[in-house]
Amino acid sequence: MAKDKPQTDMTDLARQTQALFNLNAAAKPQFEQVTKVQEGMLEQAETFTRHWLERRQEALDTGLEALNEINSSDTPDPVAAIQTIAKWQRGSLERLTEDFREWMTVCLQPMQLAATPQSETKPADAASSGTDQGKAPSKPKGGAAASRAKSDHATPV
Repeated sequence: MAKDKPQTDMTDLARQTQALFNLNAAAKPQFEQVTKVQEGMLEQAETFTRHWLERRQEALDTGLEALNEINSSDTPDPVAAIQTIAKWQRGSLERLTEDFREWMTVCLQPMQLAATPQSETKPADAASSGTDQGKAPSKPKGGAAASRAKSDHATPV
């Protein structure tokens, strides 16, 4: 006896495959939540990177100032040099502490966004999260999110 080979109907197979990719109404909120989390992650990463580079530039500038201060006098003063270096190191420690604090914000924010039910979420500006304290105002982020929000508005017919 020969084994019966199942006959595969290509139309039925195509219909089944298409059903896997059709979005139903229940899946849409989850996809929107994932998109919101990814946009929040991107905004936080941009903010962190910008601030990190600003702090590195500040470290470089203050380091050069410290070197100029140490080398400004004709006679070497080891005590003044040590005090100048200690002052620069204190600033560096503060910058590293701020790096760590902002990094923790970057790491925790996606979990907070994911844990918040979609009905409770409100658009949060990265500048209002406390990461821009003492910094000059920056241009708005999330151009893709803004354009998407604009396209959600109803247009008169």
